[in-house]
Amino acid sequence: MGNLFRAFFFKLRKDLTFRITLIVGAAVAVMMMVIFLLIDYAVGSSEYGYKFCTGQTMYLVSFTPTSNFGLAIPINLITFTVLEFSHGIIRNKIIAGNSKFKIYFGLFLSGLVIGLSLLFTYVGLCCLLGTICGGFDPNGITMASLGSSGSAGICSPEFIGKTTVIAVLVYISITSFTVFVSTLLRNVGPSIPLTILPLILLAIIGPVLYAVVPESRDALMFLNPIQVLASPEITSHGKLIVSDLQFAGGIVSNLGYTGIFFGFGSLIFIKRDVK
Repeated sequence: MGNLFRAFFFKLRKDLTFRITLIVGAAVAVMMMVIFLLIDYAVGSSEYGYKFCTGQTMYLVSFTPTSNFGLAIPINLITFTVLEFSHGIIRNKIIAGNSKFKIYFGLFLSGLVIGLSLLFTYVGLCCLLGTICGGFDPNGITMASLGSSGSAGICSPEFIGKTTVIAVLVYISITSFTVFVSTLLRNVGPSIPLTILPLILLAIIGPVLYAVVPESRDALMFLNPIQVLASPEITSHGKLIVSDLQFAGGIVSNLGYTGIFFGFGSLIFIKRDVK
């Protein structure tokens, strides 16, 4: 496993797609800053005592997995994983005596390194740019998500902390699902829509179902892994919160989906031939 990981880091340092994605992430971060600055200028938000181009807003919205840079991360993972097959790297690893389970586990860990590196580079840059423009107030007004309506409210250190934990788990489960699809199809073309579309549907259907059938809230917390990010809860006082139930549901659902896709993915990979 150590040799596989060293080979991965050597390849990652020279990977052009990874570098391009980092550049795209930086460009998207700057674009988001400009958009929020234009919103502040257009609506004159500073006259009412708040701004949208702030560190807390840029930090929170940058975690959105189904818009902006969030979609670029699984696409990058798909490209990286599929190329392992098309370039014969997987076959060479098997010939070298590595077990298929170890190879699949290595693909998953490599995906985590790539995905989380891209994520935190983008999130960190967004937060930095927002803080430079409007400061960072952990108890200030913010937008919690780009994927849901009515998500502007008053944040808190607890809300930011819980959202961060859930967001990291969301991207871990996305990595598990992406590696599963990529190793199953071994083709970039069909892998991208089959990975992206379920994420978009979860981001849309979850909040809509909750709005139509409020009684489904408890079930959605444990069934929809991105429910907390897509549809944050707002109290009657305008405060954004992640309740204990939401927090527990986000942890359980994301760890559950991570385990399910990793388990089935490794099992299928072990049984299939590698050409």
